[in-house]
Amino acid sequence: MLSRQTYREPNPTWQRMADWDLVLPPSRPAAWQLAHIQRYLAKLNRRIPIAVLGSTPEFRDLLAELGFQRIYVFEKNRTFYEHIGSLRCYHNRETLVEGDWLRTLSRYRGRFGAILSDLTSGNIPYEHRELFYLSVSSALAPRGCFIDKLLTHPIPHERLEVLEARYKSAPLNLATFNRFSCEFLFCSELLDLKSEVDSTLFYSLLAERFTDPRLKFILKAAQKITPKDCRWWYGRPWRGLRPSYFAYLKGVATIADVPESPYAGRGRLLFSERR
Repeated sequence: MLSRQTYREPNPTWQRMADWDLVLPPSRPAAWQLAHIQRYLAKLNRRIPIAVLGSTPEFRDLLAELGFQRIYVFEKNRTFYEHIGSLRCYHNRETLVEGDWLRTLSRYRGRFGAILSDLTSGNIPYEHRELFYLSVSSALAPRGCFIDKLLTHPIPHERLEVLEARYKSAPLNLATFNRFSCEFLFCSELLDLKSEVDSTLFYSLLAERFTDPRLKFILKAAQKITPKDCRWWYGRPWRGLRPSYFAYLKGVATIADVPESPYAGRGRLLFSERR
């Protein structure tokens, strides 16, 4: 049963994200993604309310550049919201809506001409996904659009031995540390353990497994990108999650992540309207 009363908020993973400035796409919005979003938003009236799920600075700067006047940022963690402000180039007026999305979105029925989302689904436990998508759909105005980057798993998880061979000769730089985090934590067969990202567990298992000095170095450095004690709900096949996604939303466009992305074959940008 869909019930906000029985929902319990997950662990506060985002309190641990102290080095967001070191995080690169696809863990943050990429240029191709922002270009598609900009083309859509450019057609909208600048006075209609627009929502951002989370504090994503790229989205907020884009909305400021386009001249939107009524921007709502839905954020559970005020500390993260304030911290991430240093990564913005604009300081325009926004409305901060504090609290868990499954509770706060329900206060804004039929309000938003667009809701922007970058990898938000992984913050929602699987058993509450349908309620989350219902909340998003209900908050959209008629013909409003949910613009959502998703990490899905329509293909098998990456084998650890294949990834290890790839990184034994990888350069020790920020791009490598980010890609390692994406591939080992969010796309590898470690997800077969329980279809969740458990960063503490995954780092422990990889530390036991790695003997190569370069792999050990990258493993340590990647913890600046994805810290320990973090949890996300990723790993289940998309075919099992798709019905809950489209129970209250209807897709109008899908754009695949670029081939050079570590999420190639898994990442996608979806444009959806409420049913």
